[in-house]
Amino acid sequence: MSAISGRAPELVSKRHRRFAGPWTYLFLLPAVALFVVFIAYPIVWVLGESFFSLDRGGANNFVGLDTYLSVLADPVFWVVVRNMFVWGLITIPVQMIIGGTIAYFIERHTDAWRGFFRTMFFLPVVTSVSVISLVWVQIYAPYYGIAQEYLKLFGIEMASSPIGDPSTAIYALIVVNIWQWTGFSMLMYVAGIANLPTEVLDAARVDGARGLRLAWSVIIPMLSPVTKSLLLLGIIGTLQTFPVVQLMTGGGPNHASEVFGTYVFRTSFVLGDTGRGATISVIVLLLALILSIIQIVYLGANLSPSGRREERA
Repeated sequence: MSAISGRAPELVSKRHRRFAGPWTYLFLLPAVALFVVFIAYPIVWVLGESFFSLDRGGANNFVGLDTYLSVLADPVFWVVVRNMFVWGLITIPVQMIIGGTIAYFIERHTDAWRGFFRTMFFLPVVTSVSVISLVWVQIYAPYYGIAQEYLKLFGIEMASSPIGDPSTAIYALIVVNIWQWTGFSMLMYVAGIANLPTEVLDAARVDGARGLRLAWSVIIPMLSPVTKSLLLLGIIGTLQTFPVVQLMTGGGPNHASEVFGTYVFRTSFVLGDTGRGATISVIVLLLALILSIIQIVYLGANLSPSGRREERA
């Protein structure tokens, strides 16, 4: 019996080596094919297209880095960069603060209605962007919009819609974006709060931590992995902003609400300059990679769910 049991691992090992041949890599083929077709090939194609430009005769001519220099010298490009900076600087922290606050009160101060509140606050995230855009255009409408009615309480009357004013268009869209995506931050923090170790919270309460002191000194630091994840997703999401801006303003008026998505769309499909559009796309991709790497390096990539750095054996 002992001889048979001693040979069992050896038999299993031989059987494993027999079935783990080179043909087993064929199981990776579907995933590799999808990656090549939908990710690798489009990136390579866009990168190659960025070095060409259409002339007046419709011929595609190689121009090297001239298009990159032209884009960087375009004042509209720097208006877009400024808009994206303002967009991310406002939306990311505001969504995290509001979403985290909502999650805290839902998880710590509601019982029977917890599921209802989660659903209500998350509903804008799964609502069609077309519907959201139509509703908010009406909210921002002058003379009869809901926003106008509230502003009248403070003695303010809008002569035009905020999305039609170059000085307020980007901020009006930021409000819509915050309203739409705060529920996602809430859901992330709800999951984080639900996984907090109860023994740590109980120990903090024994030490006298209550209310805001408990939230500020214990819960918020323990939720740092969630916060860092939301920060990374927020930066990437900011660079990918497109639908709500395209549907509500199209990047106008006079590029006041232009973002990278609408800038690429207008350049490539409205103006027909695919080479310039590809160049802008490559710049956005490089910017996203640089920001992601900086965040992973400086905010910590090797964090365990508890928020402590894992030590390698």
